[in-house]
Amino acid sequence: MHNITVSVGRIAQLALVSISLTLSSVAVNSQTGSVGAGGPGAPAPDLQRLASTARTADLRGNWDGLMRAHESIAAMPSSATDGRTWIDYYLGYVDWRQSSLAFMAEGMSGTAALLRHAADHLLRALEAAPGFTEARLLLVIVDGGTMIADPPRAAELAPRLTANFQTAIAEAPDNPRVKFLRAFMSFYRPGSTRAAKDAALVSWREAAEAFPGRAPANEPEWGRAEAWAWLGGTLLGDGNPAAARDALEHAIADRKDFWWARDIALPQATRSRTSHGR
Repeated sequence: MHNITVSVGRIAQLALVSISLTLSSVAVNSQTGSVGAGGPGAPAPDLQRLASTARTADLRGNWDGLMRAHESIAAMPSSATDGRTWIDYYLGYVDWRQSSLAFMAEGMSGTAALLRHAADHLLRALEAAPGFTEARLLLVIVDGGTMIADPPRAAELAPRLTANFQTAIAEAPDNPRVKFLRAFMSFYRPGSTRAAKDAALVSWREAAEAFPGRAPANEPEWGRAEAWAWLGGTLLGDGNPAAARDALEHAIADRKDFWWARDIALPQATRSRTSHGR
């Protein structure tokens, strides 16, 4: 279990590091604005319930649960355009989350296949609703993961990734998932100074704090616990186990069933803090 859990966290980090490398020359302004406009309306309650079930399965590392959620979401009726758009978004989300677990069983080829499926769903969602910022942002993350899992596609995907991230920033600079990814990008940007990294960590914490306690009906649920947990993992790797533990405890307070944060990262932070006195 230890090796599996570390691998899941590592794959997620590598995907985002790929994004930061690709976007290292992108200028990011500190503008403010709305959470985005032009996307679909709120998803149907039954779809929201299935999406929440899928996230729970992901946080628990439950492959079978993710599979069941995927099948149920795919089987939902979609008479309205908005309904189909959200179905494609959440099918893309589940494929993305399954891609990390697939690495342990099938290696990078399994990860790449699921990320390709995820991208197909998200592209369909954006074709139906070009202003769907959440789908655009998730496609950025999926494309970053694909560039790690399938390196020959990097040159093909880099322009799309860069353009979509710039558009997401312009559309929804106050979206907490946008803020989180901007902070992550700033921390891992090649050549970042210590001062720049420290500023990025502050922005990352502010992004995690910006997530509402309960997601609005027209926004995805995921992000709050994940931002805290991935911040904790970054702080642990940065040699600050005390701050890492604080971030991880925030993640677990939000979702007590977050297995990677609870069972692997937090014990590591606690051991490191004890041994290093930080």
